Amino acid sequence: MTCLRLAQHWQSRFCQHIVALGPETRALEPAFRQLANSEITVAAESPLNHLAMWRRLRHIVRDKSPDALIIHVFGIPHLVAASAARSAGVRSLAVKAGNPPPLQKALRWRWAAVALGSQLLRCPIASCSVAVDEALRKLSVGMPKNSRALPNGIDIASLAARASRSRQARLDRAPVIGMVARLDAIKDHDTLLRAFGLVRSRIPDCELWIVGDGALRGALESKSHTYGIADWTKFLGDRADIPELLGQMDVYAFSTTCDEGFGIALVEAMAAGVAVVASDVPACREVLGHGEGGILVPPGNASALAQSIVEVLQNPAMRANKIEGAAARVEREYTIQKCAMRWEALLFPDTATAAVPDLQCAF
Repeated sequence: MTCLRLAQHWQSRFCQHIVALGPETRALEPAFRQLANSEITVAAESPLNHLAMWRRLRHIVRDKSPDALIIHVFGIPHLVAASAARSAGVRSLAVKAGNPPPLQKALRWRWAAVALGSQLLRCPIASCSVAVDEALRKLSVGMPKNSRALPNGIDIASLAARASRSRQARLDRAPVIGMVARLDAIKDHDTLLRAFGLVRSRIPDCELWIVGDGALRGALESKSHTYGIADWTKFLGDRADIPELLGQMDVYAFSTTCDEGFGIALVEAMAAGVAVVASDVPACREVLGHGEGGILVPPGNASALAQSIVEVLQNPAMRANKIEGAAARVEREYTIQKCAMRWEALLFPDTATAAVPDLQCAF
């Protein structure tokens, strides 16, 4: 999604070539196909080993000769891509890091090796948040030159307008609590489900919308039955109408773990005018400005999460205050315009990019 948002913003400014490394990324292909001044290469259905991927990417990069390359897959694949790009003569490149290193010692050495590999390839790491950047630096192996925190951005005006139209068309209905996120272990949907059971004991007519899909969907659906909330919990799966769904929500409850890197859906909820309650982990604390843009609660604490959700639903003045603070923070920090400018400063530090609108930029 970060790649798509940047490509949409840059389509009238740069020539762009988007390369999808695996077929699983094709869900966004229709949106990429609508871009002007852009080309797309999609990987074959059968997966490639690292050597085959290196050869394929080197061939593409040599053919297109981009001035810069942004790599949106972190880890061994990004080292393969960076190596292929350097071999093909690309002078400017960077990789996006979307999550902090795991806490398990057995896994951290792999991340340290990736950070060292990035240094050798002179591939700066653009972390999606200060929290991720700081966590990577704590690996104590150093970071590539020019690595920095580079937060994600969104098209605020478009998203806010779609959410507002949806809100205006909303019929009188029960209060809606929602969360948009992939259903995997980095998030903490279980705490949200348990909290929702507590909320319903005080606000019996409310609903919970779980938007997103993933490996844990079956287990979470089973837990909704175990907790006695299945009749009021909707698992909506992956959706293309996120702004409209946000416009129907009264509270956005972002229950997650310390492995959270940024939470773009959190920013979308803030821009959509939905009051936010989120886990007090480094990434959420950063995005919400230590409480300016929403309420922070201890992670994994269903009782505290439920209490804050109830307070937001029952206190219109508090809800309005948090929505106002969130809107100001998003406008100040997380516009796609500011995000794109930060990327340009990283990729072209010595170039007046405004004077060269036909620069090639590959993703």
